[in-house]
Amino acid sequence: MNALPNLAGKAPADLVQTIGTGSYSASYINWSRTVQLLREHAPGWMPELVKNNDGGVLHRDPVGACLLIRFRHLDGTVTPDVPQAVMDPKNNAIPYDRITSRDVSDTHRRGVCMAAAFTFGLAYELWAKLPLESGYAGQDADDRPEPEEDGPPAEELSAKSTEYAEAIKAAETPKVLEAIGKQLATSKLPPPMLKALRDLYGQRQRTLKEAA
Repeated sequence: MNALPNLAGKAPADLVQTIGTGSYSASYINWSRTVQLLREHAPGWMPELVKNNDGGVLHRDPVGACLLIRFRHLDGTVTPDVPQAVMDPKNNAIPYDRITSRDVSDTHRRGVCMAAAFTFGLAYELWAKLPLESGYAGQDADDRPEPEEDGPPAEELSAKSTEYAEAIKAAETPKVLEAIGKQLATSKLPPPMLKALRDLYGQRQRTLKEAA
C-alpha cells in the first residue's frame, strides 16, 4: 500500500455532540460513530493495541501508563504507533497501581478516535476547532470562517506527521532526537498530531535515557 486514506472532511456536523456547559463544554463524536466512519471510508483498516514486552497492553510511564494504538490493514500494512495516556475525567494521569479495566477500555475508545484523527485525519476538525461539513458547533453557514488558502492540505499534514513519527522512533541518540524535537517545535501540524508526536517523543526520550 503506497498511501494512507485521507479522511479529512468525512465527519459530518450532524454527528457532533456536546458535553458540559459554558467554558467547560466540549464537542465530540461518539466513538462508535467514529469507528463506523472508519469502516465506511477506510475499509480494511482496523485499530490495534500494541502489546508491551510482558504481553499486556499498558506501557508504564514515569507517572501512570499509556496505550499504544495503531491501525492494521487486511493486507498487513501497519501504521505508526500513537500513544494515548490513561487519564481521569480531568485529564490527569492515573497512577499505574490505580488503573482499572474500566480505565483501559475508556482509554482505548478515546485513543482510537485520537489515533484516527492523527493517522487518517478523521474528524481532525474537532481537535483543530475547525468547521465540519455543513457547519460546526451550531454555526450558521454565513458565520463559518473562510478556509485558509495558504495552509497545507490534509494529506500533506498526515504524511508529515507520519514522517516525524518514524524519525522519532528511529532516533538512536539523544542528540538526534533533540534535533527532531526542534524541527517539530516549528512545524505547523494540527494540535492532535502535535500532542501525539510529543507523547511519542517523550517515550523515545525515556527509552534512550534508560539505555544509556
